[in-house]
Amino acid sequence: METIKEKKSVFTEVNNKLDHVESMLMDFTKSKLVIMDKEYHLRDWMTLSDYCKKYNIKPSRLSNWIERGVVPGGSLIVIPELNGLKLIKDQAFMARSYRTRASAAAY
Repeated sequence: METIKEKKSVFTEVNNKLDHVESMLMDFTKSKLVIMDKEYHLRDWMTLSDYCKKYNIKPSRLSNWIERGVVPGGSLIVIPELNGLKLIKDQAFMARSYRTRASAAAY
């Protein structure tokens, strides 16, 4: 009988393989988005919802990071033609802790 830990490990392994296959398909098709003559390769971008799932954060936290500038403006695309769809760069962002911000403000 499999334990919960073993099932989670198998799920994680399958999920990682599926991510790899998806990445290979994106590279193969060379999917890109062109907005105002600027090209964005879709393998580097994801929806806000997918970002929250991948990096295990709440949507409200991501919205807060966007408002506060933790996510730089160049790492976010808004596509008005698709009802304001937002895409975020597929990279980890991290807000500084309160203690770090307070010490930086003191200088």
